[in-house]
Order: sequence, then C-alpha cells, then structure tokens
Amino acid sequence: MKRIIILLILSFFLGSVYASSIELGINEVLLVDNSTVTFDVAQNNPSLILLMVETPNGTISKPLTFGESLYVDGVNYTIGHFDAQTLILTLHLFGNYSQAKVLKKKDLNIKVLESFDAYVKFEVKNTGYSDLNDTLTITSGSLILKELPLSLKRGEGIAIKIKNPPSNVFTFTLEESKISKSVFVEELKPLVSVEKIWKDEKVHVLLKNNGNESVNATLKLSFNGLIVETKKVELKEKEERDVVFESDIDQGTILLDYGILKQESFYFEPPEVSVLKAERIGDKVKIWLKNEGRTFVGKVSVMQNSVIVGEPLYQSVKIKPNEEVSVEFKVSGEVSYLTVVISSKEFSTTVPIALERGLEVKALNTYAKAFLGGSANYLISITGDGRIKLGVEGLPKSIKANFYYNEIQVDELEIPGSAQVALVLSLPSFPQEFKINDIVEFNLTVNNIKVPLKLEIKGGGILPIYGDNWLAKINYTSEVHHIAVPYRVIGRDITPPYVFEKGDGELIAFLYGRYVKQGSDLRLHLLNAYGEILASSQQPKGQADYIVFNESNFMVMVEGKGYFEGILLVADYMNYPRNVSFELKRRDFGEGLKVFIINATRLRGKTLEVKAESKEKVELRAYYFTLNSEREDFDSLSTDIKKAIFTVRGNSIKGEINVRSDEDFLAVVVRGEGNVALSFNVKSRGLRVEELSTKEVYLAVLGLLALLIAAIMLEKKIG
Repeated sequence: MKRIIILLILSFFLGSVYASSIELGINEVLLVDNSTVTFDVAQNNPSLILLMVETPNGTISKPLTFGESLYVDGVNYTIGHFDAQTLILTLHLFGNYSQAKVLKKKDLNIKVLESFDAYVKFEVKNTGYSDLNDTLTITSGSLILKELPLSLKRGEGIAIKIKNPPSNVFTFTLEESKISKSVFVEELKPLVSVEKIWKDEKVHVLLKNNGNESVNATLKLSFNGLIVETKKVELKEKEERDVVFESDIDQGTILLDYGILKQESFYFEPPEVSVLKAERIGDKVKIWLKNEGRTFVGKVSVMQNSVIVGEPLYQSVKIKPNEEVSVEFKVSGEVSYLTVVISSKEFSTTVPIALERGLEVKALNTYAKAFLGGSANYLISITGDGRIKLGVEGLPKSIKANFYYNEIQVDELEIPGSAQVALVLSLPSFPQEFKINDIVEFNLTVNNIKVPLKLEIKGGGILPIYGDNWLAKINYTSEVHHIAVPYRVIGRDITPPYVFEKGDGELIAFLYGRYVKQGSDLRLHLLNAYGEILASSQQPKGQADYIVFNESNFMVMVEGKGYFEGILLVADYMNYPRNVSFELKRRDFGEGLKVFIINATRLRGKTLEVKAESKEKVELRAYYFTLNSEREDFDSLSTDIKKAIFTVRGNSIKGEINVRSDEDFLAVVVRGEGNVALSFNVKSRGLRVEELSTKEVYLAVLGLLALLIAAIMLEKKIG
C-alpha cells in the first residue's frame, strides 16, 4: 500500500507518467522506449513468469507471480493474467515512458509490387524484432515455384519475381521459423497489350508495355492461317509503340508473343461514301459527302454526258468514318444535272444528281462605326430562290437590329432571285453590355447561313476646344478628347458621355465658367468605359465642380437643370508639389502638352519655385487657378502669355509663384517634346503688398464704410 501511495505521489509531480495494460505473447517482444521486454514460463509451474527487461545498461530478469512487479528505469511492470492456452500475458505498465509497442520476435510481410500474366513481383519484408536467417519457400497450390535462403535484418526487405504465375494464390513459408503467409493477387493484367488496330494504306498495331521493365515481343500478321509478316520489337517501360505492317489486307489475326501468347483478330469495313446534298451557288457547285464505312482516301469529280465538266478536274479528299465533308467545283453554263464520280483503290461509285439553287449571302460592308445614340447600317445582297428568315446573333441586347426591304421593315422575305436588304442597328445613349471604342463582332443570319460583321462604337459627344488658340479657331474636334486641353460644354439637363484619352496616374476633372457666375448648380460625373458612374462632384451651388480620380479608361458627363454652359478641363493633379519626370510626346493636334493642377491650400503665403530640365527646349508657364475669372482666362494652348504668372523657354528653366493667402489651386503648363524633369521648391516669405490684390475690393469697401460711420457720428456731435 505504501508503494502505491509513493507511486501516486510521484505521478502527481511528474508530467510524463503513463499507465497502460498490454497483452504480450510468448513469441513477441514489448518495446518501451529504449527497453525490450520479454518473458518465459516455468515448465513445472505455469503461474511463475520469468520477466526479462533489456536496457542499454544491461538486462534485468526476475521470476514473478500474479500481482508482483519489476521496476526498471522509471517504469513499473506488474504481472497480470496469464493464459496458459494461448501463452499470452497481460502486463500492466506504470511510470515515466513515452511509447510502448509490441512486435513479434520473427515475422514477415508480403506486398504485391507488380502483377502481370508474365510475372508477379513481391516485396518480402522482415517486420519482426529479430533478424531472419531462414529458407523461404514460395508455392502455388502444391507446386513449388521458388526456394531460396533468406537473410534479412529487422526492417529490411527484398523484391522477388515469379515468372509465368500459374494462379492467383501464393504461399510464402519460412521453413525453420514455421511462419507461413498466403497472398491472393486480385488480377494478373497483360504485360503487353494491343491498344488499337487500324488501317490507312497499311495495317497499324499499337502496342503498350504496362510494366516497369523492358520487354521483348514478337508480332505476327496472319491471313487465312498463313503468316504474311513478322515484326520484333523491344518496348521500354510504359512505352507505347506503333508497329506497321506493309501488307494491305482488311481481315486477319495479330499473334503476340512476349513469353505469353495472345492473339487479336481484326476486320476493316470498306469505305461507304454517299452524296448527301448538292446545290449550285452562282457558277459553283457544292457537294456534301458522308462516309459510313472505314476511312476513305480518294478522288471526287463531276461529269456531264461522260465528260468531266468541273474545275478543277478532281478533288482529293480524306473522309473519316461517320464524317461529313464538302467539295466545290466551278461549272460554267446552266447545268441542272451532273454525275458525281467517287473513286479509290477500295471503293468507287457514281451518283447522278439534280442541282438545287442555293442561297448566296454577301455583306457589301462588313464593318460600320456608330456613336452612342446613333445608328449603323449594313447593306446585304442575297441571291437565290425561296423564303428566308433574317436575324442576328452575338449582339448586346441593348443594341436593336431591324431589317428593311424597299424601306419596309421585315423579318422574313420571299426571294425572287435576288434582293438587297438593309440591316440597321440602333445604339442606346449610354453603354450597356459593351465598352466604348471596342469592336463588337456578331453574325448576320439568313436561314442557316452566317455572315460575320463588325461594329465599332464611339462616344456619344464631341466637344469644341475652348480658348483663344488656333485649334479653337479652326474648329478642331476629335472623337477622343485630350487631357490638358480645355473644352467648351453646352448642354440641356444632361450631356452625353465624353470619351477621353487614356490617363496615367492621378487626374482631376474640373468644370467651371459661365454657370458659376450665373449661380447654377451643375454636377460632374465620372464614368468607366461600360457607362457605370464611378464618382460625382459634391461641390455646393455657385462653386466650380471637380473630381479627383485615378482611372486610365474613363468618360465624363455633365448634369444640370435646363440650359447650361461651362468649361471642362481634365489634367494631371498634385495634392502637394512633388518632383516628376515624364515624356512629352507630339499629340494629334501637333505638339506635346502637359498641365498640372496643384492644390495650393498648404502653400498659402509661401513662394513656389518651379524648375524644368530637358534636352530639348520646352516652354514652362504658371497660372493662378483659384478665381472663376482666372480659370476662364486659362488657355494651355494660347500664344498669349500676358495672363500667365511667368513664361520661360529653354533647356533648364525656372520661375516663381507667390502663393496668395487665399489660394486654392495653381496651374503649371509644360509644352514641347522630349523627356522632362519637373521639380518644385517651397520657400517661406514675409507679408508682401501683392497679397492684397485678391482682397483690395473688400478692403476698399471696409474703408469707405468706416469713413461713413465716422462722418455720421461727427454730424451728430455738431448737431
């Protein structure tokens, strides 16, 4: 009892103490961490157990009876029940150990590695505790297949191959250890298989080696019991090989020998080509053929009164089984009846045909361009006889399609020989299920004939350029509007979306001008190429509207109430001056241009130095961009430099801007071509007289008001 209490106290303080009960056979060993436990039984007293514990420091053994214990290396081994019939001992373990595992003293495991009709390969592995030095006998039924000495250390294994296995059941026996294991192999697959037999002008046999070793095989082609050809091949592991026989036969047997004899019979049906349909389209005859037999390789020609009348004289065709093909011949004159001649080495036939006149559909223009809210027209020429049904497929649902014949809208039409039909596409005012500047590809359908067409969709509005510059004077316009160029916007309620060129980096869309002076309330919308509104301006009534954004493909739209007029500018934006490098490229209007709108609220009362460096000569300008009148005076393309704060030209140029105390925005313009490095330097400065320029009107009013009050007070005193 005292010993049990001591063990319980120890288990309370030790974190890795375990207790378990394990059944151990007389021919088994128990591995407890680094210790090996075995037992033996006294011949004259089965209740007396000799327990042996082998450790790295030596072996400890002790005869014990039921309930008695042996304590070794922190583990207590207690004798439990012993079954004298099965020679199995129940052993109770308690103490500090991490794992316990039971192994047979001698044992082996058999694993099937490969199983084929030519051989079966097994892995024999020593899974017992002791090394094996024995004689292994492999039998199948009463037949001894192999006998060999076996010497394996614990955990070792060897591969054994049994050739030409007689059955699926194998028994492995260790003669001295009296250990026997039986293995059932579920399937003995063919080592070499015939995957496919086919014929073009020769007989082909596709062989496959299913095993992981090279194998030699002999193929023989037999016809009416006679061997007509023999082929020998070596197949690498898992290799497939096309073996070709030169003999041109349609029926026979393939004999395969790779240690196992196999045979495959084959029969190739001859080609069976028939004419499905024939029709005349203009001066061409089109014939549809179908092969319902083996692959046909031959020629097709057309004849009239035993004379070949087609051009070319014949068409070479290859038609696979159950395949349909068509051939065309040019036939001059009015021909209503022809004979189709189909011939090859294995098959030939002649088929008289009556020609049907088929439909010929041609689009006189396969491409059209249209703007949002507009329409696109296609002129379709149809030749033939009979009733036709007109339609389109592949168009977005928002684009409406209508057909007109003699200015009457039609969906079906009776063709009297030839007709011209107009296809009119009506576009919505906004992009829906398509992108601006994309090309939509779709099909015109006339019965089962499809004609591919293309539609290019452009933006809905084109703006005139604003300002006193040469582009405005010549009324220059473009479908895609330019960044850094101001445009005049005139509209009622809402404008169509205006497409701009691709942007790069952070941009600002600015709307200002007459509507601000009139106190109107407009809203600026930024849209993506699909017409979805991404952002809208939120400035209050009576102020200019702007949106700062970072989109490469975009459109701009203006919304208001009634008639309105303003100026729209999209330019590069800087929330605070930063050094940038860029390339000025010649634009469509003839020069390179870059405009930066700079947020000046954190620069108020300071001096901003602007410097540009370039290998080519460029022009650098700066403008105040705070008051509506200043924005109206801004013209990035103008040659009038009087309204700029400064204008300098050269390779390394700079200028200074005295930022007023109420400044909101500044505009910097760079014109020219080449790579430009633009840098900024913010300087502090004292109060200067010119800062009053934006407030002088208000100061004058306040001064007059003060004089008026003083005069009134003086008059009261005098009176």
